[in-house]
Amino acid sequence: MIRVGIIGVGYLGECLAEGLAATQTPTILSPRNAQRVAGLAERFGCDVAASNQEVVEGSDLVFLATRPGDIATSAQGLPWREGQRVVSIAAGISLKSFHPAVAPAMAVRAMPIAASRICHSPTAFFPDDPMVADIFNRIGTAHPFDDESQFGTASIFGAYYALSYAFIGEASGWAERQGLQPVAARQLAARMVQAAAAVIIDSSERPPRDLLDDLMTPGGITEEGLRVLEEKQAISSWSDALDASLKQALSIDR
Repeated sequence: MIRVGIIGVGYLGECLAEGLAATQTPTILSPRNAQRVAGLAERFGCDVAASNQEVVEGSDLVFLATRPGDIATSAQGLPWREGQRVVSIAAGISLKSFHPAVAPAMAVRAMPIAASRICHSPTAFFPDDPMVADIFNRIGTAHPFDDESQFGTASIFGAYYALSYAFIGEASGWAERQGLQPVAARQLAARMVQAAAAVIIDSSERPPRDLLDDLMTPGGITEEGLRVLEEKQAISSWSDALDASLKQALSIDR
């Protein structure tokens, strides 16, 4: 049985704890953020350590979920051991920046998302490791990478996930202004994206644009909507947004 520790129980740390609890994975939390930690202990039965040292001593895999600038310092001086996995979930912090602080444990970078709370996080991580993959498959799907620069690119999908809320919010807001009830508008907007995602996953050998082309008829509503989006460069702006997120991530560790 893998025992998981979390050092830094902020929002994402809380989401990880909830998802792990749902899979009955033994989890021990660092004591800071006392009110949040106490709530998790009460609702999900997580153990609360008296110190970060106790988290490390009681865990096979430890998530470092502090702020990016605090990752290395929060890990220094703790009793790391051979065979342990230490997973940083901080954007932009390279392995070389925190690995010395956790040696002789194995250092891993990962980018779980808040949907880990409901066990739906597609999590990119580097390097590949069976124990780490096991944990991420419990709270979603594990996506290992063999190269840190590739992981760096994949990690930006964490921002893409968050930005998807803005897209869905815009679509559902439009529907509300047309008279739909808010809950119905949000459900339909979200489930349409969910349906498109399911088709893409099921047909992963085909580019998404090919699947879009299948849906368009000359003079139809999809073609007209796409024309407006392309005229306003709304689609290509997503690439610009992801470029900006990647640039920001690369600047964090300088």
